[in-house]
Amino acid sequence: MPSFVTLLLHPDRRRPDPAPWRVDLRVVILAGMALWTAALVVCAVLLATGTLGPRAVTTCGAGLVLGLLGLAWERRNRTRYRASSDD
Repeated sequence: MPSFVTLLLHPDRRRPDPAPWRVDLRVVILAGMALWTAALVVCAVLLATGTLGPRAVTTCGAGLVLGLLGLAWERRNRTRYRASSDD
């Protein structure tokens, strides 16, 4: 097995990259949004009890908004990223 320095100096000696996995991004984004929703509920309860400040709730809300933007991007680019994974 070649050393790390040898691979840095001669990248042609590396093994070929593995093929990318085909992933349904909608499922990944929805799973992330579900986790942000669960965190939002927990943080809202902790905010109501006075244990936590509003920054955590805001962070969870931002995570949900980014998830919605991710869903919109996925819907717009679905055919392109699925076609590129067929190569």
